[in-house]
Amino acid sequence: MTQLLKSEKIYLKDNFRLVDYADNVSVTLDQLLDEEFLRKYLQDIKHEFHTESIFVAGSQLMKRLGFNIVLPSLYLMTVHDMKLDMTFDRTGIVPNRVGDKWLPNLHMDGFSVEKFDEANREEERRILTENLFAKMDQLVNVFNKVSRVPKPNLWENISIYVYWLYEKKLKEERFTDIAEHVEEDYQYLIRGMSADIFSDDCNQLTNFYWGRRIKDDGTRVRRTCCFYYGANSDRKCCKTCPKSKEDLFKPLPFETVKN
Repeated sequence: MTQLLKSEKIYLKDNFRLVDYADNVSVTLDQLLDEEFLRKYLQDIKHEFHTESIFVAGSQLMKRLGFNIVLPSLYLMTVHDMKLDMTFDRTGIVPNRVGDKWLPNLHMDGFSVEKFDEANREEERRILTENLFAKMDQLVNVFNKVSRVPKPNLWENISIYVYWLYEKKLKEERFTDIAEHVEEDYQYLIRGMSADIFSDDCNQLTNFYWGRRIKDDGTRVRRTCCFYYGANSDRKCCKTCPKSKEDLFKPLPFETVKN
């Protein structure tokens, strides 16, 4: 077992909202795999997203979890050749606000990491990513059933952060020395990862990578909507939203249906 340096724990907290200490863990991730529990949880936290709709709350929570769960694992894999043990029953959500936004931390009961066997790195990478995205596939399926947010929207909520990690975050100067490593892992995720991991038999990272629209400033435009505009009274959309201004003032899906 390998111990993370204090500086790395601080980096994970500051950049990916992953912590190894917490005063208030609201739920563990395995609890969210229970449909009835998730339905009640979304009802309980929908006010954090300024909405009365668990449809909107479900999409926004998946965005948070996509960031919290996936990025620390991929970061440690690519930058440090480490496997993070993201066990759902000992990993929980910690309520947290940054300004007026609800941006929860993810708490792990101690960071359990192991170094890759360098001689078998490709196999170690395959096992880690398959386990990680199989878990995300479970979450997507339950969120889809409970909140009724379409699976493509939920998967793009996750995929956008993977693209950001490899196209933006790991392009920072501090990671220059591992630039080739970063590109190799990214290409594996979008081209090499097996579609068998996903219940829809489609590598979802590949699905939303191709055919994307890129603005002049490099901003990647989504193919689906995350329904952020339903989480604020001004109907303000995120900067990557594919919807037109007219679309934003149409009723949200299930907006007139009592959840």
